[in-house]
This record gives sequence, structure tokens and C-alpha cells, in this order.
Amino acid sequence: MLLSLRWWNAPGLWAVAAVLVLLAAWLLHASPDEPESVAAAWPAVHLLVLLTGGLESPVVPLAAAWVALLGRRARGWTLYAALAAGILVPAVHAVHVGTPPFPSLARYLLLVAVGAALAHLGPSIEARPRVEAADAEPEPEPARAEAGDRAEDDAAVVARALELLRRGVDAHEATLWRLDGGHGRTVVQTAWTAVPGVAAPQPVVDLEGHPFGWTIHEQVHVHLQRGKRALPSPWAQEMLLVPVHGPDGVLAFAYPGMVPPGTEPVALDAGRHLSAVLDLLAVRRGAVRDEARVQALFAAVQTLPGELEMDAFARHLAETVCRGTGADGAAVALAPADGVPGRVVHVETVQGKPPKIPPVLGEGDSRLALAMKHGVALPYADLRRERDRLPLFAPREEWDPQPRSAAIVPLTAEGRTLGAVVAWHAEPGRFGERETELLRLLCSIAPLPLRSATRYEALDRKASTDALTGLPNRRTFEARLAAAAGYFDRYARPFGLMMLDVDHFKRFNDTWGHEAGDKVLQHVAEVVRATVRDVDLPARLGGEEFVVLLPETGLRASVDAAERVRRAIEAKTVIWNGRPLSVTVSLGVVAIPDCMAATAEALAAADAALYRSKGNGRNRVTAAPRAGAPEPGASL
Repeated sequence: MLLSLRWWNAPGLWAVAAVLVLLAAWLLHASPDEPESVAAAWPAVHLLVLLTGGLESPVVPLAAAWVALLGRRARGWTLYAALAAGILVPAVHAVHVGTPPFPSLARYLLLVAVGAALAHLGPSIEARPRVEAADAEPEPEPARAEAGDRAEDDAAVVARALELLRRGVDAHEATLWRLDGGHGRTVVQTAWTAVPGVAAPQPVVDLEGHPFGWTIHEQVHVHLQRGKRALPSPWAQEMLLVPVHGPDGVLAFAYPGMVPPGTEPVALDAGRHLSAVLDLLAVRRGAVRDEARVQALFAAVQTLPGELEMDAFARHLAETVCRGTGADGAAVALAPADGVPGRVVHVETVQGKPPKIPPVLGEGDSRLALAMKHGVALPYADLRRERDRLPLFAPREEWDPQPRSAAIVPLTAEGRTLGAVVAWHAEPGRFGERETELLRLLCSIAPLPLRSATRYEALDRKASTDALTGLPNRRTFEARLAAAAGYFDRYARPFGLMMLDVDHFKRFNDTWGHEAGDKVLQHVAEVVRATVRDVDLPARLGGEEFVVLLPETGLRASVDAAERVRRAIEAKTVIWNGRPLSVTVSLGVVAIPDCMAATAEALAAADAALYRSKGNGRNRVTAAPRAGAPEPGASL
């Protein structure tokens, strides 16, 4: 329709142009980054050019701007945009007005070409200041700025500050070293930045006779030049060493040639700036630790009194100590009481491997034992500097790595020490006044729930233990047997049963009295407990009958275990009123699935094998027949 009209001032065309302009503006506002929205502005732009004079129009630069904008949104469209703009307007001008003058045509085509060139140069021009700004000082992301509770990583902050300082003094390398707190004879590298192609120095440097020592101990800056002594950065010709505190350290700048004139005052300012950054980070870490302490204490006040089971209480308390103090690990121990030795209930570790601690804690042979015996807190800033070499928990404990700092706080109630909490860390000086105060607060809350947990544990032990022998009772054994049977039904894992009966037990009662009989039962229980494995479960069924559950054990191994028990009991006599009493037992053995697949019949099968041992002369082991065997098991 446009090509058939010759009146460029027609009101209808201006109305169409206005509508197209509004439509293009709306599309650009709705999706400014989409190339389609820019392409939609093509009719409006070119109609405005034609209506206002064609190639002589004052808005001709709009066509060039459209080409540049469309090419920057989608580079593949630049050629098509330039062709559309460069051909359409001159063609319409030639049809309706006549052949355009060469200067007007050249000016127009030049503007379109400039627009196409800007489409390709634009992204690189825009990218350059962004890179420089990012290199100079990256702005925080809006999400991170809004989330004030998410602190930036300290190492990233130090690395960014170090890079800015390196550029500020025009150095090829900047390194932050700090004094090793362990013994003070070395410095370790904590941050490093350099121009591309520069290798990092070795991470640890001995201070003996080293320039780092002058800077740290004398707190003076040092200008080093290559000479007889090798520089900390071997490739450098000159270096500037500036003292930094928080912790004590050295900021080292390295140059491949001469240090630029006037750099030393700037380097000193850089050291003060980095010291301020490190101090602020320390303050922030302290604030984070304080918040963690408050949260840990609040959680302990809410939940610790509700923990009745000893293991759950100890685990919760140890986790709270680690979270609140920043310790690498923590443990809860019970003090000796009523002839029962002390023991560690739970060990919680955050860093490093858990220590290997003996199951029984002695008296007076460790720092923990001393703290519980005297009821005093014992903080240790550096265990290596302690004169005595007492272990933390018990002799023969094993650590990886060895703790450097520790704190022990007893748990006392009504003047009696119930136990203690031990916290440790691989670095020295990690338990200051704040950490120790938190431990004291926790340990002031913990004794009452600890006493409740101890009483609950005693009641549970009483309900599940035979009072005479100390072995698990029948109820406990049947629960474990049911669990083993269920495990076999699901995973086909074998188990064995060993049942034993004291031979001629009535004779002990009739001849020496019931107290002698009780002594015999206690003797048998003690021998059985000492002979079987830790994973086995010995129990007293009642009277003179005992049973042992043997997890993951076949028939042959179960028979061998029963024979070891029989020989051990036979080899030891019971002394009663100065007279030795010989004791023997008869045993019956069954294994699942070697003897049967029906787990419900296992106990009855072991009992039947036991009575065959008694019938065959006692003091022997008899195995139940294997599955499918026609004959009953013979005596062994």
C-alpha cells in the first residue's frame, strides 16, 4: 500500500506511524533483551524516515541506531538489518521521489554501515569497564548484600584485599605470612596472589636468621635486595616486607626489578590496611562464635532436661559443646561410683579422627581423672607446654592428630562429681574465657539431667539384668533372639545358640547350702562372660541354665565356642569356705540355618541337644543334627 501512495503528508500514514511507534515502544519495554522486540520496531523506524523526507530526513540516524541495536541483541541478524535498512529506504525514495542525490545516498549508507559496525564493537566496549571494575573491586551481589546473616568467607576477603594491595604498590607478587603459633620458629603462608606466570613460594619458612624474623619481632619494614642471601621469593630481585598484626605476620611484596620510588610509604599503609581487615575479621568471627554459644546454650536449656537415656543425653551434650565452643571434639565421661569404674559415654568429633580411649578410666592416671577426683575445671592452652605428660583420658589412648588445647569441666551435683565434659582442639589457645564460661554454664545445667539419666540407666539395667550373676536376663535374651531371627529371615545371616546347664547343681545346694550354689552360678557366669566374644550375648535363663547367642556363627564354630566354655569352666574351681569345689557343665548347640530354617524352634533344639549331653554322661557338648540328617547329633 505504501508504494502506491505519493503524498507523504497523508494523515493516515502519520496515524499508522504513531500506532507502530507505540507498539514498538511497548514491545521494547516488555522484553528489552529479546531481538524480536527490536525487530518489531523496523516498520515504525523506516516509516518515520520516509514520512519526514526519505534520505533527506533528519531522523535518518534512527535507522542506523536500529541496525546497531538489533545486531547487538543478535549478531546473526546484523547483516539482514543492514540490508533491510540500506535497500528499503533508498528504493522507496527512488520510486516516489526520484533518484536520490549521491551525497544523500552516501551519507545514509555510511550511517547504516556505522550502525552495523557498532553492533559488533558494542559488546566489547561494554565488557571492558566491567572487567576493570571487577578487577578493581567487585561489588557484592544483591542477594548477598540483602542476606546479612551469610558472612563472606574470610579467606576470600583476605585474598581480595591482598590483590588490591598488590596492584596498589605495583608488585608482581603479594604474600601474607603468619607466625606459627605452635612453637614460633616458623612462618606459614596464609594468602598469596601474583601476576600470571609467577610460581608460589614454599608454604613454610624457618625463621632462624630469616628477614621475616626482623619484621615480626622488631615490627619494622625491611627493603631486601638480591645478594648473598636468597630472597623469600627466589625469582625476585627486590622485596618489601611490612609487619602485619592480628595475628602477627608479614606482608611481602616482590618485584622482578627495582622497587618503584615512593613505594615504601604506600606499602606501610598497605600493611596497616590489611591489619585492619584482619582485626575486623577477628571481630566478626568472635560475633559468630558468640551467636553460636547463645544458640547452643538455649538449645541445651530446652532439650537436655528431657533426655532420659544416657547415650542420647551424652551425645546431645557433646554436640552442644562442639557447636558452642568451636572445638574439634568433645566427650562426656562418668566418674567412678559404687565400685563401678569410670567410663567415657560418648565421643563427638567435628575435625580429625575420634580418639581411641580404653573402656575403663583409672583414678589419678589422667587429666580427666584428676578433674573428676578434685571437682575442678582444668583448662589447657597448650598441652605440649605442660610439664607433666599425663594423658587426657587414660593411658594408651591414641590420637590423630594430637590435641593442643583442651578444657575439662566436672559435672557436680550436691557436692558430688558425677562426671565431666572434655573439649579439645588441634590448635593451641582455642579455649579462652568465653569458651570456658560456656562450658561452665552447660555443666551447671547438665548434672540434674545426668543424674536422671544415670538413674534411668540403672533402672533399665536392673530390669534387663539378672541380679545374681549380672548377665542379661531371659527377657533381654528373648528380645535379642527375636532380632537375630528377624535379621536371618530378611538377610539370611546365620547365628548359633549355646545352652548350658550346671552338672549336679542340686548337690551343691544340698551339701554346702544355697549360698554356695549362688557362688557356683556367679562363677559360671563370670567364666562364660570372659570366654565368649564381645559380640556374643550370654544370658541366664533361670535356675542353673545359661544360654549364649552367637551372631554370624555357623554350627562348626558354635561347637568350638561351646567346647572352649566347657574346658574353661572345668579348669577353674570355686573356693567356698576354704574348700575347692569342682564345677562342670553340659552344653547343647544349634545353628541357623545349618540345623534348621525355622528360627522359632532354635531354642527348643538347643535344649534337646543339652539333655542328650546330660544323658550321655554330662560335661560334654552335643550339637543338634544338621538339616536333613536322619540321625540326631552325636556327642562331641
